[in-house]
Amino acid sequence: MSKSETVEALKGVIVAQRGAVVAENRGLTVAEITALRKKLREVRAEVRVVKNTLIRRASEGLPFEQLSGSFKGPTAIAFTQGDPVALAKAMKEFAGASPKVALKAGYLDGRALTAKEVEALADVPSREVLLSRLVGGLSSPVRRLVQALSGPQCKLVYALDAVCKQKPAEGTAG
Repeated sequence: MSKSETVEALKGVIVAQRGAVVAENRGLTVAEITALRKKLREVRAEVRVVKNTLIRRASEGLPFEQLSGSFKGPTAIAFTQGDPVALAKAMKEFAGASPKVALKAGYLDGRALTAKEVEALADVPSREVLLSRLVGGLSSPVRRLVQALSGPQCKLVYALDAVCKQKPAEGTAG
């Protein structure tokens, strides 16, 4: 693949991504990079190790160009078309487990992120957890309302039952 084809392919990946993480890659072995790729595939992401000049050229004229200052030294860029939070989590976990990888920057919603912001993004609960918290929060007041409304009715039923048990049955000869 020629350099111009590589630049065009990278441009396509940049345009299609929903989030990215730029990391310093200091001598990962083939096994380590394979493990990273596998981890990223699980969250619908991919990692590319590219020459800095090629990624700079591919990002020219795009908002992604904000990251061009991060394209120094051995660089690996992880892109996702899925959940950017899941990508940030996977990259943070991998970087935490490997001294050969350090987070440099990130990209989300047309905005460059610092390494600290990428780590903060990684600490955000997953979409499923947030949705379950929302549903729990919404159902709690409804549950309390049902309990409050059913309480007086239950007491009324118990009171009527007690009255019925205390009164002698009508119509019995005595």
